[in-house]
Amino acid sequence: MKFSLLSSLFFACNLMLSGTVVAQEFAQSTNEHAAHEHEDITSLGSHVHGHGILTIVLEGNEMQLAFQAAAQSVVGFEHKPVTAEQQQEITAAIVVFNQAAWFSFNVDSNCELAQAEASTDLTQLHTKQGHADFYANYALLCQRPAKLNELQLHIFNLIPTLENIEVQWVINGQQGATNATFGNSTIKF
Repeated sequence: MKFSLLSSLFFACNLMLSGTVVAQEFAQSTNEHAAHEHEDITSLGSHVHGHGILTIVLEGNEMQLAFQAAAQSVVGFEHKPVTAEQQQEITAAIVVFNQAAWFSFNVDSNCELAQAEASTDLTQLHTKQGHADFYANYALLCQRPAKLNELQLHIFNLIPTLENIEVQWVINGQQGATNATFGNSTIKF
């Protein structure tokens, strides 16, 4: 797959959409995070518990997805694992993200997973105390991209502490953004 054009579009999508997202999230999260300070702003937006960001780019029949959420929202903690149970929770979350069963597109588009890669700051040697995220990146091939018109998010059933996901997309030159929640988990393009 050619990822240079897709990577460029993905980067452009983040630049176009994240400016407003970051500003909105910063305003909303300032009061919520007064007691829980973080030193960094992530590349896709601010680090907010209970919230995730999903960016979708489709060019031709090649699609890339990128998901990011605070580790607190995924496994319930943001420090290096100190028990075997915490390590198992991290491993299980990475397996779930790598399986890519937490999202699906309408069947007519015939999109198939080509690559999945999930990771977390919690497995890094130099994890900063009090700040860690989960990341999941996907490449898909869509046999009928013109029929792509819907995304279903099943992640809210898997991760109940995830309250909403900011979904941003560029699909063959058309862009959009919306919020998904447990009660509103179907995205129409």
